[in-house]
Amino acid sequence: MKRIEVIGLGSSDLDQMPLGVWRRLEQAGRIYLRTEDHPAVSALRENGTELINLDDVYEQHETFEGTYHAIVDRLIAAAEHEDVLYAVPGHPLFYETTTELLLEHQQKGELEVSISGGQSFIDAVIAAVRVPVNEGFQVLDGMNFNVRDLDYHQHTLVTQVYDQYSLGEVKLSLLEYYPPETEVKIVDAAGSDHEQIASRPLHEIDHLGIQSNLLCLYIPKVEDARMSQRDIHYMTEVFDTLVGENGCPWDKMQTHESIERHLLEEAYEVIEAIEKQDDEGIVEELGDILLQVALHSAIGKKDGYFDFFDVLDSVTAKVVRRHPHVFGDASVESLDDLDRVWSEAKAKEGKKEKIKYEKAYGDIVLGWMKETIHEGKPLEEILKERGRKNET
Repeated sequence: MKRIEVIGLGSSDLDQMPLGVWRRLEQAGRIYLRTEDHPAVSALRENGTELINLDDVYEQHETFEGTYHAIVDRLIAAAEHEDVLYAVPGHPLFYETTTELLLEHQQKGELEVSISGGQSFIDAVIAAVRVPVNEGFQVLDGMNFNVRDLDYHQHTLVTQVYDQYSLGEVKLSLLEYYPPETEVKIVDAAGSDHEQIASRPLHEIDHLGIQSNLLCLYIPKVEDARMSQRDIHYMTEVFDTLVGENGCPWDKMQTHESIERHLLEEAYEVIEAIEKQDDEGIVEELGDILLQVALHSAIGKKDGYFDFFDVLDSVTAKVVRRHPHVFGDASVESLDDLDRVWSEAKAKEGKKEKIKYEKAYGDIVLGWMKETIHEGKPLEEILKERGRKNET
């Protein structure tokens, strides 16, 4: 059975490496290195150990995924002839993709993998920038995270940033969530004699020209009202408060029936903004539509029937169900195919066909609305005019 031992070199230099790990490395005749860009490598070279670095694999592939698979293939090939000692930066199980791939081969019964050593860089970074972990803390992979993973309530470390390019890629994603001027820290070689910490606004993190295998990005917990205003959970809390016992006298008196007309009024305002091609107006008026949804949801929650997240669940599930050509295996090559797929998806929901009064209502009222907007007359005036014509 092929055997590969994965050992971690730790987060920085020899001073941070456990004695047992160093002794294992020191006694090894040959060590395969994922990269020789690590402070401990020079000591291993001075020790006379044969080092086979795999840095050349990075130059042969355009993606990290391809690189890591190629490294694993080379290690498995070497294990055909000898027990392999494979050294990686940090801890072998902490954001080390090659270890994950090797373990997948082990699960298939293709080789034996043992794992040892390696202090994670997390402890060193936490100490370097003094992260108050008890306030909330998360670690994200800079090569593989989604904006929805971000949480401004927590202190955040972003790993897998190596140079100006990788920092730039991460910055673009972070700017979708955080304000550009958010103060962050770039930490290099945390815990070592070469430790460096640079503070910068988020939008400038890729201006430093740093290149290091030991970089980490730290984003402190953010206290910013603008962040709360973009948080859907905060929004629901606001409306729950409004209709609650200590809320607004008007809001807590409302029922679904008492505010139903406001949906029509706000819909008109959205259409008016669209017809005027007023982007700021569209944003504001769509917000007023969302206000109605949030208020109805808060009333539903107070009455014990449903809440905003039930509404969110319903609409998201419906959209996914009715788009199997996007989220499933259905194939669409024409508009006729699209109509068929849509109809089949609706039929699977078991809903009975019903007369769509709202479609005719929409055509009629939308025509009046457009006329109102483009003639510059209030809708009430046009309705009165039409009423007088009908009377005569």
